[in-house]
Amino acid sequence: MMTIFKSGDPEALKPYIGEELQERVHSARHICALLPDNAYYLTFFWRDMKNFKKNEERQHFYCSQERLIYLGESTRCISILKKMPQEWDPFYQLSELFFKLTADDLDTLQRFENSISELETGLLETQKPIEGAVSRIVEMRRELLKIKRYYEQLQTIIDRLAENENGIIPKESSHRFDVLSKRVAALKKFVLDLREFLTQTREAYQSKIDIEQNQIMKVFTVLTAVFLPLTLIVGWFGMNVKMPEYSWTYGYPYVIVLSIVVCGICGWIFKKKKWF
Repeated sequence: MMTIFKSGDPEALKPYIGEELQERVHSARHICALLPDNAYYLTFFWRDMKNFKKNEERQHFYCSQERLIYLGESTRCISILKKMPQEWDPFYQLSELFFKLTADDLDTLQRFENSISELETGLLETQKPIEGAVSRIVEMRRELLKIKRYYEQLQTIIDRLAENENGIIPKESSHRFDVLSKRVAALKKFVLDLREFLTQTREAYQSKIDIEQNQIMKVFTVLTAVFLPLTLIVGWFGMNVKMPEYSWTYGYPYVIVLSIVVCGICGWIFKKKKWF
């Protein structure tokens, strides 16, 4: 038997879960509690993986051997539950709901991975820093963090059901929860890998910027090293003392040639040492 309450207020489940547990709902992000009547009470925040920016929705379930009660406002959950045969075992219905809710998550995460890959290619191939690139990376990391937390709470709940500590869950449904646990664990690992991929992308982009900045600094350093001897020559011949070169006919051309020779020698040394 299945009952659906289109409401987000857990007050409707109070007769089934008790006042103490009902009060815990407001402070707990997720709960999977075994009730005295050998039923399970579940509550968690469901996230629409096809729309990351959409707010999470609190879902409530009461599941026993006789009935499954759903309380929530998710049109997705309601649609899935209404299509299930009423004669199915309540725990089988609950497992089927989790299977449906996570059915397309892998495809969504793969598209997220493609977005990161395209971002990485764009960042590393561009010649100039992209405005807002770091902000975009931070935003994507924030989204992945929310998804990771979503799968963590989901895995905690499903693992508890897979344990079947009181033995009331039928063997077939218990096996489905085991499969679900592995699926959610794989999805969570995928999210962690994406966060690592994004971190590496950010570090590679930062390294590229650092290398470009170092290259600019190297150019300025080389120019400074070239003009340093010329500054010495200017300072030498600019002293207010009587020097033989002042009365020499070829003194001015001599200084010009000397400056050119010094620049040439510096350039040859820098080229040999591969400084530019």
